[in-house]
Amino acid sequence: MKKTAAAGLLVLGAVLSGCGGNGHSSANDANEERPCMGGFEGWWNSAPVSGNTTGLPEEIVTVDTNTGKTIDAFNRSRNDAGKPTAVSDVSYQPVPDETWPKDSAVVIDTSTGKVIETIPVDPGTQLCQ
Repeated sequence: MKKTAAAGLLVLGAVLSGCGGNGHSSANDANEERPCMGGFEGWWNSAPVSGNTTGLPEEIVTVDTNTGKTIDAFNRSRNDAGKPTAVSDVSYQPVPDETWPKDSAVVIDTSTGKVIETIPVDPGTQLCQ
């Protein structure tokens, strides 16, 4: 039973938010913002029940591959202290790579600069902080 619960924590998820709009879009209302996607969760920012974080990154950034913009950040030390991590809290500056797939978000381990996860998103989806 414990293994099932722990495995459930590692399931990749995404949170949809309104990002300034009401969560609905209309082709007839150009002033209304489309919903955006952000707040990705996965093994890289998990909190294992055992408390053993061996092999998990200390800090990551999530980057929109279409814009090269950092849209999310996670720092394990800040998280363990009960503090959220803002993009501005992380000094790592990703260098966009032409091999990154379009219409995706990439999760980068800031200690190595390596992409540790690629998350495809529907074309035209706005990724937000």
